[in-house]
This record gives sequence, C-alpha cells and structure tokens, in this order.
Amino acid sequence: MFNINLKRFLIYNSRKLFTKKPNYVNDSNFEFVNSLRKNGFYKKKEFSKKNILANEIITQFEKIPNIELQNICKANKNNFERYGYRSKITNLFDKKLLYEYANQRIFIENFEQYFGLKPKVRLISVWIDYPTDNKERDSQIFHRDYDDVFLTKTFLCLTDINYDNGPFQFIPKSHIAPWDKKLDTLNNKPTFMTAEKGDLYMADTNGFHRGTKLKKNFRCLVNVHYVSERPMTGFPDKIIN
Repeated sequence: MFNINLKRFLIYNSRKLFTKKPNYVNDSNFEFVNSLRKNGFYKKKEFSKKNILANEIITQFEKIPNIELQNICKANKNNFERYGYRSKITNLFDKKLLYEYANQRIFIENFEQYFGLKPKVRLISVWIDYPTDNKERDSQIFHRDYDDVFLTKTFLCLTDINYDNGPFQFIPKSHIAPWDKKLDTLNNKPTFMTAEKGDLYMADTNGFHRGTKLKKNFRCLVNVHYVSERPMTGFPDKIIN
C-alpha cells in the first residue's frame, strides 16, 4: 500500500470508470495504438518522409543557422533554473504549420481510439536541449506526468538522437498502473529512444519516463501533448508555446 499514490489511484480509476471504453478489437486498425496500449510507447522511423507537414517543419528547422542554435546552448550552459538545460525555440517556426501538424488525422484518429474519446491538443512546443554543468534534475529524472488520465505526447526529431545527446527513456508497461510509485528498472529495463532526424516517437507519459542528460551536442524536438477535454492540469493560455 505504501507504494501506491492513493489520490492518483482514485482519480485515474474513477475517470476510466465513467468514460466509454474503446473497442479494443479495432486497435489493430490504428498504427500507433497496439504498441501504446501494450508497452506505453511507439516509434515510427522516417515519419517525415511520408508526412508532408512533418517534412515542412524539418525544412524550416534546417534553415536556422547552426551558429544560432549553438549560441542558445552556450548562453544557457550554466543556467540553474528549473529546466535550465532546455530552451524553447517555437518562435522560430510558423505557428500555423505547427498547429496543422499537431491536428492531423493520423494523430487525432489514433489517440481517439487509444483514449476512447476525442483528444484535444493541450500544448505544442519546440525544444532545444543541451549539456550543462549541473547534475541530472527535473525531467532528466524518472517521473510520471500528471497532465491528465488520458495522455499521450509525441516527439518529432529535428536532429539525430544518440546516447550522447539525451535520448528519451521509458519504462515499458509502467503506464498500466500509473498510481504505482515503485520504480523497477531491474526487472523492467528502460527503453532508449535513439533516433534519426525525421523519426517520430510517442508515449503515454503516465508511465515512468525521462529525457537523459546530454553529454555533448544538442537535440531538437517538436513536442505535442494530447489530452481529454478536461485535463487535470487544465489548458495553458497559449497552446503554441
């Protein structure tokens, strides 16, 4: 009992109880859903090659001078504030393009099947993460998100991601009982999400996850949050941020 977050247990199960369950038989008709349901995460290699909007975002990113990105990293190397290893670069992208990308049918239809209800986009953001002199902290430590009972986050990779520049990690199946406080990495080893530019990965971040601390270089991602119409943390004033 001591390993259970009782409040989260009650909220999660009451929301699920009073929400129409998805027709699980149809899961196989949706590309992302089987893996999300079973493991809590999914990865799609070369997503941008067949997705026009993702490709347009990467094209915009490639027009940003590399020196500008490096200067952002250098300016924040000794930032001790929360998430001091990350800066938002959303303002360097076309907002209409980001909105259209996040609201594509492929995302909305897959997450509607996964949730059992119509998903809403809660947040669209573009990040650059970089090495700092600080210890692991904040989202670099395994944690669960509390945005909503119905929650999926997608990450479009704008750079290659290897073991040196902060790959995402997820504990498989840890999304199934999100009230469990016990972190078991011995019997349930974390999955590393290394990737190439243009790959897409996603996770039900009710499960244990983290973005590992960068050793060198930087990583850039388009991050989109999908929730129910009544997320536990509400909606921000600006969805594109």
